[in-house]
Amino acid sequence: MLVGLFVVMPIAGTALAATSVDFSQGPWGRGVTLDWLGYAWAPLAPAVARSLGVATLVVGINLLLGGVIAWRIARSRSLVSRAVGYLVNVPLAVPGIALSVALVGTFPALRPSGLLLVMAHVVLTLPFTLAALVPVLADESLRAAEEVAASLGAGSALVIRTITVPACGLAIAQSAAMVFALSFGEFNISFFVNPPATPTVPFALFDAYSTGRLELASAQTVIFIAFIVPVLLAIVSIQRRTRRTDP
Repeated sequence: MLVGLFVVMPIAGTALAATSVDFSQGPWGRGVTLDWLGYAWAPLAPAVARSLGVATLVVGINLLLGGVIAWRIARSRSLVSRAVGYLVNVPLAVPGIALSVALVGTFPALRPSGLLLVMAHVVLTLPFTLAALVPVLADESLRAAEEVAASLGAGSALVIRTITVPACGLAIAQSAAMVFALSFGEFNISFFVNPPATPTVPFALFDAYSTGRLELASAQTVIFIAFIVPVLLAIVSIQRRTRRTDP
């Protein structure tokens, strides 16, 4: 309960500021208003659309690339596969600014198009996809089911479509939701990699708190939370379903 209060209280304070006419006079100072939310949406909308596009693309790349890598790590005992598994997790131990500078210095031509931002988010989020998929793909019961299907004449594509993918359904959904949330809310790498003229939502929020009124910045934060909370609830729901289906 204490942890819950610690998390919820700042969100409640942000909502109070976003709905106050003048928060400098206290919560709901000079009355309650929803005007700040209307004012906040206009400048924030392009950044929201950009972040949604980037996050969706990052999820797709993670599932395709992460699925292949997770398969190799789970099914191969080779030194190369294990080395790839370790290397993919290296970005988690590297400060965001160092990773950003390395990417910008290595691929400067990709920065204006936004492709470098997508690559950076994939590098950052891929370890979470592998963490969700590798244990499922390495499960002995799944491998046994695949072998039975193959022994009955099913081809590789049919085995993957009817056995492997359904068995990984919860892990795929969990990794997709987690990757989307991480990409949509990522600030450190986005701040350095993304061109300032095309900000993502976290950078837009930073700029609002730095240069704008607290009420307007808080209203933009409330809009951001409105987009991310459904994804977080989906993650919790998937985790609960996973626990219910575990033997």
